Amino acid sequence: MRDERQLIDRRTVLGATGAGVVALAGCLGADEHDDVDGEVTVTALWSDDEEEDFLAVVDYVEEETDLEIEYAFRDTETLLTQTLMDFEAGSATADVVVFPTEGRVRRDAEAGHLEPVGDLWDEDNYTADHATVEVDGEVYAAPFGGDLKPGFWYRRSFFDEHDLEEPDDYDEFLDLLAEIDEIEGVEAPLASGNGAGWPLSDVVEAFILRQDDGAQLQVDLIDGNAEFTDDRVVTAFEEVQELLQDGYFSEVRDFGVQYEFFWENETPLYFMGSWTPTFGAIEDPEDLDYFMLPGTEAMVTSINWFTIPTYGEDVDAARAAVEAIVSPDAQQVWTERGGFVPTALDVPDDAYDLDIMRDLTEQADEVELVPDLDDALGDPFQAEFWSQLLGLWAEPDQDVEPIVEALDDVLQETVEEEEEIPEDVDDEDDADDGVDDEDADDADDGVDDEDAEAEDDEE
Repeated sequence: MRDERQLIDRRTVLGATGAGVVALAGCLGADEHDDVDGEVTVTALWSDDEEEDFLAVVDYVEEETDLEIEYAFRDTETLLTQTLMDFEAGSATADVVVFPTEGRVRRDAEAGHLEPVGDLWDEDNYTADHATVEVDGEVYAAPFGGDLKPGFWYRRSFFDEHDLEEPDDYDEFLDLLAEIDEIEGVEAPLASGNGAGWPLSDVVEAFILRQDDGAQLQVDLIDGNAEFTDDRVVTAFEEVQELLQDGYFSEVRDFGVQYEFFWENETPLYFMGSWTPTFGAIEDPEDLDYFMLPGTEAMVTSINWFTIPTYGEDVDAARAAVEAIVSPDAQQVWTERGGFVPTALDVPDDAYDLDIMRDLTEQADEVELVPDLDDALGDPFQAEFWSQLLGLWAEPDQDVEPIVEALDDVLQETVEEEEEIPEDVDDEDDADDGVDDEDADDADDGVDDEDAEAEDDEE
């Protein structure tokens, strides 16, 4: 089994702590990169409004450096598959590739596809740790914005109009769903967002977390120290299944399109992440609120990781770009625009324009934080997890036992693959710093999307 990871401590809360007020005054990066120029391409999952937010960061970085940065959006499937094919062919899809899954970062690093970047960020100044994206003592990604996945978002005006209240326990949650289901104009109480199986996965993870000692269960699943056939996982799937059978989940739609139905109160409860306030369909972010699924005492977090492919044309320029983009100054630009949770601790509290974002990070400081299950594991587990959930939503009357058994098989396979770093590769590294090309096959990994596509990811 892997080294046991701990539940994320207070320092790793994905929010600004006000550790220091940073002025946007051209203090990006280290001195060694001040005179670096060049053209850098960046690819990630940010589209539409999120793309505009990231381009604002790019504009700021370009003003403060001699770099020219071009951004290209790719959807989840294209990002994951195209980058892997390019890497295995010895080419770079872009000079900088942003992955919302640490599992993919580690696999690409093991295969020799990525440049070390640990010297570009000091983990004492970020909510992330080097160990998350570390392979053989080298760090292969730098953290940008993080995402929190707190629970079900709703419109305050809708709750006020219909005298609804946030539930204190699971029975009250079920009563709330039944009450909403009777309201005219409601398609279903719960929105079913989808990309390729995400964010259905986020919903199911919340039900895992609400089980007995759910936070530790999730960590143990990621580390290979628990089985997916655990009774608590089965119970989580059965609870989701019951809601599906009762008609409480809506038709499955693209997660972005589902926001439109959410805002019109046709699907009034939407389990989503901290990016929600800035989506285009959200006409008034001040009308938003959320509640955690009753029984949960933990919150899922995920991070957008900036990586530099080994095969890029100008690695030095890419390094300068990454260092500048993940700096507190640059992260503050997006934070002030809303819907962004910085990983840089020196982004001040007053950078949050929306009270709901400040409240969200404060609540995250009061609960346990855990990694996103499928993002942390990556493929083959992630792809199978998404596939099985799409099947469950399509046929909610099927037996859940075969589902969890199939997922347990692929979970063990995924954990074993990550544990395996063949000795002959280590020997070659000692001799000539080479990497066994066959290990590139292990580089395939998926996203949440966090994000990802919210990341579209964005985990």
